[in-house]
Amino acid sequence: MTSTNRRALCRALLCALLLAGPQAGAATLFTHVSPESPQDQRTRYEQDLLRLALEETRADFGEYQLAQAPSMNRTRLLQQLAQNSYTNLIASHAWLNPSEHPHLGHVRFPITLGILSYRVCFVNEGRQADFAQVRTLAALRTFRQVQGRSWQDALVLKRAGMQVLEVDGYERLFKLVARGRADLFCRGAGEVYQEWQRRHTMPGLALDDQIVISYPNPHLFYSHEANGAALARVQTGLERAWRKGSLQRLWRQHFQPALALVQLKRRHALVLTNPYLEGIDFDYQAYFHQMLGEAITSPPRGME
Repeated sequence: MTSTNRRALCRALLCALLLAGPQAGAATLFTHVSPESPQDQRTRYEQDLLRLALEETRADFGEYQLAQAPSMNRTRLLQQLAQNSYTNLIASHAWLNPSEHPHLGHVRFPITLGILSYRVCFVNEGRQADFAQVRTLAALRTFRQVQGRSWQDALVLKRAGMQVLEVDGYERLFKLVARGRADLFCRGAGEVYQEWQRRHTMPGLALDDQIVISYPNPHLFYSHEANGAALARVQTGLERAWRKGSLQRLWRQHFQPALALVQLKRRHALVLTNPYLEGIDFDYQAYFHQMLGEAITSPPRGME
């Protein structure tokens, strides 16, 4: 083929691509985070929700492709987001103050609809009966709790005066409670079902059925600020899915078994404040399910 013919063929192919529009172009790559262990199911809802948002926007934004980033803890996740290490990495996190994370952008939507605002505790069997009698925050402070390093939950609990040990390693947290190195490992109500299903035979580990600890805890999708187009697409997709009801259906599919297990309204509620919501720029409470029958604001008087 002569050089003239090659140039003519290239021009024809270019015209065909332009006329075909965005659907014919390369799919936009999005990256999500892998589980921390084979038993870790926490990212399943986030992955399904991200896929739902992208499906809702295919007609406007074109095709997409999903890839997995390696497993990482929260500290490394924030580093990778800040460094924009993976193409359009979209990851969930509790609210992050923009002044402390200036290179991150977020989707203005609380993706778990507030279910992580309610904490149900794994407890060491030897302390189970004692913990079931707790009725005040002062009594709760006598128990040793464990949380993942750099988790916002650890910071909230510490600010409330709780004894909290921060450690690395998701699976290690359950083992520390089972072995009596800590009394409690308190989890979001939506996380408990899958975690208990996989660990109910672990010697020394029990699931409390009397207490719920609650504080406002919106989780959002985050990415590097340079990925503005990706964030805008996810925002559009989530809002559409919410209006259509498909987001709520997905939420119920993932979390209804957990809510049936923990029976939140039958528990005694201990309410904390969350001092880490400064700078939040939208009404996240408008999307929250009030699973105790009322919004979580601050501890009732006399319960400190």
